[in-house]
Amino acid sequence: MTRLPAGGGRNPADAEAVLAALARTPGDVAAARRVARQFADLDDGERSALLWSEDPGARLVAVLLLVQAMRERPDPELTDEYLSAAKAERFDDTVLVDLAAEELVGAPLVGGSTGPLYALVKSDVAMVRRIAVVATLAFVKQGDDEVPLGIAGRLVRERSETVQSAVGWVLRETGKRASEPALIAFLERSGRFLTPSARRTATEHLPPAERERLRA
Repeated sequence: MTRLPAGGGRNPADAEAVLAALARTPGDVAAARRVARQFADLDDGERSALLWSEDPGARLVAVLLLVQAMRERPDPELTDEYLSAAKAERFDDTVLVDLAAEELVGAPLVGGSTGPLYALVKSDVAMVRRIAVVATLAFVKQGDDEVPLGIAGRLVRERSETVQSAVGWVLRETGKRASEPALIAFLERSGRFLTPSARRTATEHLPPAERERLRA
């Protein structure tokens, strides 16, 4: 079992207990959620030790703990903690973005400045750019098509599959939940820059004739 560093001089036993609990599970997302609920009161320093661990399961539980904490009491420091790890390239699995970016990064910005999202778009780290895209789902769910399409527009020429797959996903959700006409207009203007896979995802909910036209 991976030995975790102590956080801020704290006893790392709690972090080790998390890994021990996770080791008794199949190690999937559902199991990680159960472990995160079990250790919901884990000390902040121990959570940080998990987040910066070399153990993938530890990082997953840490991200889920951050989401739980944000739901309980919104705090910008939780967002900062999450983004610091992402910018340091600690995330090597898109699930760490897809399970958390909306709530940790997007939701706090709804109704306020979206400047932080556009700053993330400029990152050299593909996972951070994916966070910028996935975070816009918080806006999509409010019926806002402007923010997700704006971010997608900045990244539509992106060649990284890490980013392109997220763009396709968010475009599809924008058409389903916010504005189908706005999505169609976006795809008519910029769809040719998407990878074929992202374009298929973005159009899969559209009527067959429209779907085929925009995939051509």
